[in-house]
Amino acid sequence: MKQSLRQKQKLSVKITASLGNQIKLLSLSGFEISSKLNDLIDDYFDEDDKKIAHFKDEYLIDRYKNVLYQGNDYQNILTEELDSDIRLKLLEQLELTPFDEAENLIGEYLIDSVESNGRLDPDLNYEDIKSIVLEDLQIKVSDKDIDKVLRVIQNFEPPGCAFKNINESLYIQIENLELSNEEKINLRETLGNLIEKKVEIRQLSNKIKKNLGRLTLNPAGSFGSTVQNYIRPDLVALKDKNEWHVSLNDDFMSKELIQRVKSKINSIENEGMIASKSFLNGLERRQQTLLVVSEFIVEAQKNFLDGKAGKRAISNKEIADKLELSTSTVSRIVRNKYIQLPNKVVPLIALLERRINKHKEGKDVTGEDLQILLGQIILNENKSNPLSDENLKFVLQDSFGVVLSRRTITKYRLELEIPSSRERYRL
Repeated sequence: MKQSLRQKQKLSVKITASLGNQIKLLSLSGFEISSKLNDLIDDYFDEDDKKIAHFKDEYLIDRYKNVLYQGNDYQNILTEELDSDIRLKLLEQLELTPFDEAENLIGEYLIDSVESNGRLDPDLNYEDIKSIVLEDLQIKVSDKDIDKVLRVIQNFEPPGCAFKNINESLYIQIENLELSNEEKINLRETLGNLIEKKVEIRQLSNKIKKNLGRLTLNPAGSFGSTVQNYIRPDLVALKDKNEWHVSLNDDFMSKELIQRVKSKINSIENEGMIASKSFLNGLERRQQTLLVVSEFIVEAQKNFLDGKAGKRAISNKEIADKLELSTSTVSRIVRNKYIQLPNKVVPLIALLERRINKHKEGKDVTGEDLQILLGQIILNENKSNPLSDENLKFVLQDSFGVVLSRRTITKYRLELEIPSSRERYRL
């Protein structure tokens, strides 16, 4: 045997640890991403900052949802438009409160700053309130005076509105429950233990669970017809006239917040700075990729969303080819993400529909499409000479351009509980 030496060139891509971590970000859920961002903020921020405080409180609300609503992956029904305006309800109660003129003016300003979910506007500035009272009534008021009025409003019905952070709202709600002081203290401690993962909801007594169920993360939601959402959707899809528009649901994880964190990291040199920058760069890429992929999916399924047709067959590879992305990137980005439609919240992957003609022969067809076609063909067949599955295959190909194997047709016919041609002949 003659020995020889051959040299073979091989092209490979070496993935660095930094790139690998950024790729992992694609498949993480919104809550997992905000958890990582929260950890990063804890490492770099210790001063009082309104943007940071707003993010951390929204993140805390999501943590409460995760521990209090275990087993509820997502809620199909969204909160409907409220029948009653929470501000009007609070103003009605303010009029019945024995406040002096200055306190009434403070109360009106505070109530006007209450958002639809009951939160006090994070950008509210006490200095603005002081200026208005001084200008209108020539009376000087202090932060303490404003806080005094705020505490009264927070105990209006429903209790816990006009809150600065979710813990404040929950503790006020607890104080307004008809419980003993010992039970109230126990309930507050239980909330803290749940958040710190010292205890799980399944370990609690039925009485504690019942009292926890009387609390709400949306105190304004007691007005009108509402349903609690357990998952914060990553995306929002709304129809304007005849066009569908998709946006990131990142009001609390905004570009401004990311830039602020970036600036802070750049101003401090430490060992973790490179990893922190890599995470933020990966986060921005993740958000951009998520938006363009979801826009493509919603555009592809607009007839389904409009109620005009069933879901279109669309694969990860088709999305990848159209957007010039890798198939693995698309596969990761559609995983663990939720999209808010006008009337429900669904997993983004629920808008994808697998094609059953795997070899790309003929017209694309989904399982639902095939069942409809089979039903129509068999309904109109010659009852004295029913079509076999092999003949159904040729009819689908010749009349509808759908190329499938006989085995596939048999599978979907059985799912429709349609008997074989021999049994149909006997019928």
